[in-house]
Amino acid sequence: MKGFQNLPSEKKIIKIFPQNKTKELGSFAINFAGNPFIQKFIRNLKDNLLIEPNSKILVGVSGGVDSVALLDALYCTRHYVPFEIAIAHLNHLLRGEESDADEELVKELAEKYALLLFLQRTNVKEFAEKHSLNLEEGARIVRYDFFRRASQSFSAKYIATAHNANDQAETVLFNLFRGTGIAGLRGIAEKNEISKGLYLIRPFLNFTREEIQNYAISRNLTWREDSSNQSLQYVRNRIRLQLIPLLQKDFNPNILENLNRTAKLAREVQRIVSNQIQSLYDRFVIERNSKEIELQLQGLQHFDDFLIGELLQEIVRKNFDELLSFGKIQELKKLFNANPGKVVSLQKNLFAFKNRDKIFFIQREIIKSKQKEIVIKKTGHFVWFDSVIELTEVPMNEFRIDPDPNVEFFDYDKVAENIVVRTWKESDRFVPLGMKKSIKLSDFFVNQKVPVFRKEEYPLFVSNGEIFWVGGLRISERFKVTKRTKRVLKGVIKKLNWNENDSSF
Repeated sequence: MKGFQNLPSEKKIIKIFPQNKTKELGSFAINFAGNPFIQKFIRNLKDNLLIEPNSKILVGVSGGVDSVALLDALYCTRHYVPFEIAIAHLNHLLRGEESDADEELVKELAEKYALLLFLQRTNVKEFAEKHSLNLEEGARIVRYDFFRRASQSFSAKYIATAHNANDQAETVLFNLFRGTGIAGLRGIAEKNEISKGLYLIRPFLNFTREEIQNYAISRNLTWREDSSNQSLQYVRNRIRLQLIPLLQKDFNPNILENLNRTAKLAREVQRIVSNQIQSLYDRFVIERNSKEIELQLQGLQHFDDFLIGELLQEIVRKNFDELLSFGKIQELKKLFNANPGKVVSLQKNLFAFKNRDKIFFIQREIIKSKQKEIVIKKTGHFVWFDSVIELTEVPMNEFRIDPDPNVEFFDYDKVAENIVVRTWKESDRFVPLGMKKSIKLSDFFVNQKVPVFRKEEYPLFVSNGEIFWVGGLRISERFKVTKRTKRVLKGVIKKLNWNENDSSF
C-alpha cells in the first residue's frame, strides 16, 4: 500500500517447513465428477482466468472455515489445474489464547498438507495506536505488508484470500451507506494487481458462506470460530448478523444474489467509463511520490461533474487505497473554488489542500522522527508533522503585522534560494524579532513556555546556516521586512486535525 512501505515495525517472517515433505494427494483425494462444489471451483478458476498454470499461490489462512476450506479446495485441485501453494498466517495478537489457538491450527494444517508455512506475530493494536490508526486500518496495513513480503520470499504471483459472496453483499451495503458511489458498489474485486506482477485473487467470491461451510463439513475439515465476529460493536458485523437476515426474511430471500449482481454490474459500468477516467488522470494528475499527488484544476471544470467525481475517487483509491464518501467528494469539489490554503481532511491520515490552481492530496508520515531535516526551495509547500507549510512571494501591499503566529513575512532577498527546515538542536542560537543579539534557542523556548516534549514540533527555517523563523513562534530580527525591502516572502503554517475520521455513516 502506498505510503506504508518499509514499515519500521515489520516483524520477521518465520518459515516453517513440513516434516513430511513427501505427502501426496492420497487421503485428500476427491471425486471431481461427483462434487459440484469442486466442479464450480475449477470452472471459476479457469473461466475467470484467476491464475496461470504452473504458478505459485500464497494462501492466506486465518483458521476460520472459509480460509480452511479455500486451502483444501486449492490443494485438491492443484493437480487438475497445476500450481504450487504455500500458507500464510498472521497472528494479530488481539484475542489472547484464541489467537494462539488459531496459529496452532494453521501449523497443524501446514503439516497435514505438507506445505510451507509463512508465519508472523504482530501486535496490531499496538501498531495502530502508535501510528494513530483505527484498529481496522492498522490490521489491513500490517496484513498486506506481511502478504507482500511473504509472497516475495515464496516467489508467488498470487495471494489467495477467502472472501465470499456474503462478504461481497456486506461490502456493497457498507459502501452504499457510506455513499461511495459506483466505486463502492463494485464491492470486492475477484482479481486485482496490488503491486507489479503480484495479484490478489478471491476464488470463493462466487460461493455463499453456506456453500463453503457445507463443503467443509463434507470434507471433515477442522476450523475455529472467531468470537469477535459475533460482536455488534463493528458495523460490518451488524450488517451480517442483523441487517441481511432482516432483508432476507422481510424483503427478499435472494438479497445476497441481487447484491452480488449489483456489484458485477457496477464493475461493468466502471469498466466502460474507466478509459475516460484514465484519460483525465493522465492529463490532470501528477504523482509526485507515494505520499503526494497533485491535481491540476485548469481546464478540469469543463468536464462532466460525474466524471470529475469519479476522477477524485480514482486518485484516492489508486494512490492511498481508500474509498471516499459522497460527502467527502462534494467537499473536494468545493475546493476547486476555495481560497488557497483551504484544507479538507479525507481520512485520519489523508488530506487535500488548495494551492492556487492545484489540489494536493497528501498522506501524513507514518513515523514521527525525533530528528528530522529537509531541504526545500524558497517557495513552495510541504508537510511537517501535523501541518502544511507554504512559502510564497507576495506583493508588498500584502505585507501586514498579522496577529496569527502561524503567518509571517520576511525580506525575500535575504532568504537563500534553498533553505533547510529541521528540528531544534541544543547548540542552536537565534535573534528573535525586536532583539539585537542572538540567544540560545533553548532559552527562547523557556521564555515562550514551550514544554520540553513539544520542542521538536516547531520547525526551524534556516538560511545559509542562520535561523530566520521558529515556525509558529517568532521570526528573526535580521530577516524582517523593512523600508528597504523590495520583495516579500510570506510563510503560512496550517495545522491539520488528524483526529477527524470519517468512519461513520
